[in-house]
Amino acid sequence: MRPVAAPAACPDLLRWGAPELYGRWQLQLPDLGQQGTLVLRRHPEFGASLRGEFEIAGLRSIASGDLEEGEFNLDESRDGKSLFAFWSGRLVPHACGREIRGQMQQLDRPGAPGRESRFVLRRLNAAPGW
Repeated sequence: MRPVAAPAACPDLLRWGAPELYGRWQLQLPDLGQQGTLVLRRHPEFGASLRGEFEIAGLRSIASGDLEEGEFNLDESRDGKSLFAFWSGRLVPHACGREIRGQMQQLDRPGAPGRESRFVLRRLNAAPGW
C-alpha cells in the first residue's frame, strides 16, 4: 500500500518546526477508551522545542518535546519531576498539519504495569487555507 500524498496546497510538513504545532489539540487514545486535550506552546528554556499540558480523564500533566522532519516526540510527566509516558508519532500528510498519529507508552509504576495505546491528535481551531 502506497502512502497517501498530501494535496498540492498543503505545507511541506517535513520543514515544520515546533511553532507550527502551537495551539490546542483534541486527543484520542482508542486502545484505552480515553479522550482529552493537549495545548502546545514554545518551551520556555529551549526555543525550538515544545511545552504543553495534557488533560485526560480529568488528570492534568506536563509535556515537553520536539518536532523534527515530521516526527513528533513528547515526554509526559504527571508530577513535573518523573517521566510518566512517551509519545511518538508523525504528522499525517493528507491532513495538512491538522493531525498527528502515533503510539503512547506509559511506564511501569509500583503496583501498576505500563500501558500502551495508539493516539490521534487533531488540531482544534486550525488556520484556514490548507
